[in-house]
Amino acid sequence: MMSKKKIDFNMYWYLLAVVVISIFITLPQLYHHVTIIGTDSLFHYNRFYDVAMQIKHHNFSYFMQLYGFLNSGRIVTAVYSPGITYLLGGLLLVCGSFFRFAIVTRLLFFILAALSMNSALKIMRVKNSVLVQLVSVLYAFTPAINSWGMAQNFSGIGAICLPLIFGCGVRMLKRPEHPISWLQLGGIMAIVLQTHLATAIQSIVILIFYAVLALIINPKSRWELVKNGIAAAILCIGLSLNIIAGMLELYADNIIVPVVAFDLKSGKGIYHLLYLSDGGWVNLFFILIVLVIMLSGFKRLSIETKATGLLSVVLFLFATTMIVDWPTVMASNPILNNTLQFPGRLKGPAITAALITIASVDSSYFSGRVRHYSKPALVGVLALFAFTNMVGNFRYSRNASQQVLSSRAVLPDLKRTKKLKQSLTEVMRSPLSDRTVNLITKSTPDYMPATRLPNQPVYGEYQRQIIRPSKNSSHVNRFGYEKVVRKHQIVVKWQGNGSYRTIPIAFYHNSRFQLNGQKITPKRAKGILRLPLVREGSGKNVLRVTYHPRVISRLLLNLSMLNWVLMIVGMAIYEYRQRKDD
Repeated sequence: MMSKKKIDFNMYWYLLAVVVISIFITLPQLYHHVTIIGTDSLFHYNRFYDVAMQIKHHNFSYFMQLYGFLNSGRIVTAVYSPGITYLLGGLLLVCGSFFRFAIVTRLLFFILAALSMNSALKIMRVKNSVLVQLVSVLYAFTPAINSWGMAQNFSGIGAICLPLIFGCGVRMLKRPEHPISWLQLGGIMAIVLQTHLATAIQSIVILIFYAVLALIINPKSRWELVKNGIAAAILCIGLSLNIIAGMLELYADNIIVPVVAFDLKSGKGIYHLLYLSDGGWVNLFFILIVLVIMLSGFKRLSIETKATGLLSVVLFLFATTMIVDWPTVMASNPILNNTLQFPGRLKGPAITAALITIASVDSSYFSGRVRHYSKPALVGVLALFAFTNMVGNFRYSRNASQQVLSSRAVLPDLKRTKKLKQSLTEVMRSPLSDRTVNLITKSTPDYMPATRLPNQPVYGEYQRQIIRPSKNSSHVNRFGYEKVVRKHQIVVKWQGNGSYRTIPIAFYHNSRFQLNGQKITPKRAKGILRLPLVREGSGKNVLRVTYHPRVISRLLLNLSMLNWVLMIVGMAIYEYRQRKDD
């Protein structure tokens, strides 16, 4: 019995280390009782709040947001990480406040990142247990993962899945007898798609890279790889039909405001090679170790380690302008501009590949006397680095906790007064209400319907047409509007004088309106954003807004949910039988 306990600890000590370091890093936030508001916080918190309220009131609306974004009837979650958003919305409801939610998710994602890396290295059959667990700890606190806690970047959640993608890719090279488990690869890719679309696109490119190499190197297993790869793709599509439904609703009959392009000419969105602040030195450190490994013993490395190491360096350089003139490339390629958005995000998969390369260095890499001390020396250097990185993350967290608004990009024109910080701290600690997402609002018009494609950002128009008229919509505001949520609908009330009025509600092709008990087809308001222009009555007016998706979209959504249930039940039955046989 004692031996068994010792083995268990040796296998899982990394999780204890991650928990301890996570708590240490989060201490400043706990001490100040603050919710760190980053660049993407306000956008994503509106989505989580919407789902939390849907669950709380049993008032579900998959396509149109009812409670978030100032009750403006937008479509966002249906195309942006729907699966993880519903999970996090449920978690927010359980936590009861955004402060608790921020702490819980920050700790949870550190742990999940470590588990993901550890599982990936097991898929690759990396044997050195100490190095595997140490690399798992290191990965949990890389800048990519930490970006969730500091800025609520969804790429930080996507980065949790990346090691599993590399694990599936390396398996194609390392296990020619069974290069792909279609259930494993299809399930992992479906999870990535439900988590972060940009990470999913990166994952597809990474998997294609490994698949092409495997087809060249292992000709005898080509049919096995192609057959199981197709099966994995079919499974992934079957589990992702809800995302297809969302895309169909959003883009089939609507002109949609595109995501604002980064000003790459000014350097925004491009990773600078010698950018060492805010944890940037961490990325460079890992790439330098990979370069040392590759240059000092390239021939002694296995083919999968060579491929992963080279990929990590290439991706890291692609994140900069050393290889590609990104401003020119993005300007001439709209598809790449909309999918990749900014090259700096390539550093995430680059560092994932770098850490996998480091963990994959086996004893055959070292020769002669060097073998006896090189591996312990590598472990020692990584352990020392882990401690240094922990201290750096603690300082970063302390500074962000003192500022509350961690970046000027959150609201560039907002004065950061002590009173504002206190108000934000108090409201984020208070029970969930519309005030928690409406106290400060950011003009983020992504996925809004438009009358034509804009030539420039429409932040100002969104501020004038949606935010200002809708602010404080739980009671009558100075514009005269009152917004309330009813069963599957948003109700807008105001006092009118018989003239035409622009209503602060998104007007999609399948949005439906009923004014004072009569179904109407509103005119389009002037401007780029597509908003309803209605002929109001004198006195009290009541506009009911609903959303009627296509029959095919509903069918795809229901099939997706059914497929997930069938897969989870099937895996549970399989696991039960396996344990019973053992």
